[in-house]
Amino acid sequence: MKKINEERRVLAGIYTLSHKAIEVTNTSISNTVRRKLSRYATLDKDTDKYNVSAFLIAQFGKNSAVPKENSISGNELMDLTFEILEKVQHDIGGGIVFLECEDKVKLLNFYQSEKNGFMSFNERYSVNDNVKYIQLFNFF
Repeated sequence: MKKINEERRVLAGIYTLSHKAIEVTNTSISNTVRRKLSRYATLDKDTDKYNVSAFLIAQFGKNSAVPKENSISGNELMDLTFEILEKVQHDIGGGIVFLECEDKVKLLNFYQSEKNGFMSFNERYSVNDNVKYIQLFNFF
């Protein structure tokens, strides 16, 4: 989904959505999160992980080259993303969304803020990119 200033035809921000299965380790979450998660997921007792089908925010970003009067905040872009996710949830179900971001304080602070509410559940290291990614999820 793209956010475009219709008057100037400026691309202010973009996000893409997909669907993917994830595993959330049972021991890394609180009892409250565990109860919520069990509504959408099943616990594999052998691995002690929840297997859940979730919506993936595959790309998410603002165009920093856009003049301030045409820009969009990260929170506004996240709100637009969740508007679409809520419509999809109404049509097909589900209730979990996740994303990956580089292990950078500014990004983690944004996603894990009280406003956005994402919780860390795993990490992975990309040998190709030489980057550590933090995996985060949220309920909607």
